[in-house]
Amino acid sequence: MNDKQDRPYVCGAPGCSQRFQLEEHLLIHRHKHEMTLKFPPIKTDITFSDQTPTPTRFLQNCEEVGLFKEIEEEFLQAQEEENNKQ
Repeated sequence: MNDKQDRPYVCGAPGCSQRFQLEEHLLIHRHKHEMTLKFPPIKTDITFSDQTPTPTRFLQNCEEVGLFKEIEEEFLQAQEEENNKQ
């Protein structure tokens, strides 16, 4: 058998011509193309702000949504239950 008959499912992404035996394999492969980062062209007249999630920004976001308060409440409740057992 030739490759076209053996692998009828072809990736249609620009620059990619991989072939697959099963359609499921092609669908999995397509995710590779969808997960690549696509940035718009950078304009030189607009300042670029770094949006990288640093640990400081991550912790600030946790405080904003109340994650630490929720954890603290659970800890205090567990500590109180432990003290009541003793």
